[in-house]
Amino acid sequence: MKKLFAFVFIITSVLVYAQDSTKIKKPSRLFIGVNFSPDFCSGRLKDGALSANYFKGVPKFGYTSGINVCYVLTKHINIETGIQYSKKDFETKITGLTFGDTIDRRRGFVYHVNENDLYTYHYLDIPLKANFVFGKNKMRFIASIGLTTNILIKATSSFISDNYTRINFSPIVSCGIDYKINDRIFFRIEPTFRYGVSKFSDTPVTQYIWNAGLNISYYFGL
Repeated sequence: MKKLFAFVFIITSVLVYAQDSTKIKKPSRLFIGVNFSPDFCSGRLKDGALSANYFKGVPKFGYTSGINVCYVLTKHINIETGIQYSKKDFETKITGLTFGDTIDRRRGFVYHVNENDLYTYHYLDIPLKANFVFGKNKMRFIASIGLTTNILIKATSSFISDNYTRINFSPIVSCGIDYKINDRIFFRIEPTFRYGVSKFSDTPVTQYIWNAGLNISYYFGL
């Protein structure tokens, strides 16, 4: 009888321990992450205060960085949002003929100009996107689609104007690699493309800025 009780006690202890271990190793659903993305910024120019025919966009570099919250709905779908800070640089080059305010001895009032205007936009970004994860191994493929709300913090330029749009919207698409270290830690590398559907500025022509970057992020499960 004592041996039977001892056997039952051992089996019960093993089952309880197994259940506790399962609870401890249960995968997280809520993750906190940080990210950094060096961005290549450029844009599309449209007629505004002056004709876009006299302007050419010059690509510049910027960056996006911040904190993210990711919630796992299923093993293949998760939803992500966060707060980002982004710096977007954009340059316009004036090429063509213009009317000068002084008389040039050789050209008169009309002469060719070659002038660059640099614009720097600082934004608070709030992204909302859906991530689709494929694969069962530690290294998986991820594709994302979403929308970022861009809230202008500060704008500086060599062309003085107040015609800056304070709130913009930028659709996001990305694809890349999701590497799972364990059930609570993973990181991602995603080439990302963002396109501003709202105009950024009317200075001196309407600007629609897009940027492409390599987003690198690290997540830890709660």
